[in-house]
Formats: sequence, C-alpha cells, structure tokens
Amino acid sequence: MAREGFTRGLKLKNYVSYIHYFLRLFVGTIFIWACSTKILDPSSFAREIGNYHIVPFGLENSVAIILPWLELLIGIGLIFGLFIDASALLSGFLLILFNFMVIQAMIRGFNIECGCGLKEGQMVGFQKLFENFLTLAACAYIIIEKNRIINFYPKKIL
Repeated sequence: MAREGFTRGLKLKNYVSYIHYFLRLFVGTIFIWACSTKILDPSSFAREIGNYHIVPFGLENSVAIILPWLELLIGIGLIFGLFIDASALLSGFLLILFNFMVIQAMIRGFNIECGCGLKEGQMVGFQKLFENFLTLAACAYIIIEKNRIINFYPKKIL
C-alpha cells in the first residue's frame, strides 16, 4: 500500500518536471522571438523606446542595442537550462519593468505601439498587461519550483 503511494508521488514529480520545462521553453521562446526583430533593427526599437518618454534623451540607442542581446541570453538560458534561476529572475525583472512602462503610458494617455517585438502594431493596453503578467507568473513558477529535468550548471571550482 505504501509502495503504491510512493510510485504515484514519483509520477507526479515527473509531471511537475515536464511542466517546469514547458514553462521554461515557453518563456525562453517568447524572449528569443521578441529580441529577433530588435536585434535586426535597433534604430526602430530606439524610436519605440523614445515613444514612452521615460528613458533620458540619448540613452535610447544604448538601451536598444543592449536590451535585445540580454533578452537573447535569457531565452537561451531558459531553454537550454543554463543559469535557470538567474535567467528567470532577469526575465521577471524585465517583465515588471515592461509592465511599469505600459502602465505609465496608459495613465499618460499615450496611444503607442508596445515595442515588444512579438506582434506587429500591438498597442499598449490591458491585453499587453495581461500577457506580461501571465509570463511573469510563469517566471515565478520557474524560480520557485526546483524539480527540473534538464540542468546544465557549471561545476564549482574550489
């Protein structure tokens, strides 16, 4: 009887591992997809950043060059299991920052494209906030749940 409960617990643990990997794949794919157009056309992305009127003048270009490459590294880290906690934490931080930018644009009455790179012409609004909060919840689950099927952590050097 106890043996049967033990195997049921192992099966549940496997499902949790696969859910964890699926969420990592989901969030990582979103970040890689979002960065692809930004890397190819940083000047357009710099203009979209400037539309928010939040980044000091002149820094839009630096952000437009650095941010897409950071998103690419986050996506690769989540998909291939490299520095999972750091990648999920950074992606969560960026999603909170993106939500802040969308909320302030909505409050200020800006009718601008979000600049996320996922959907062409998507405007800031509640749909974008919902998508970002859903992805943020996936990041939180990735950080909290440590039952993973694919991990590639570098060995510690003493």
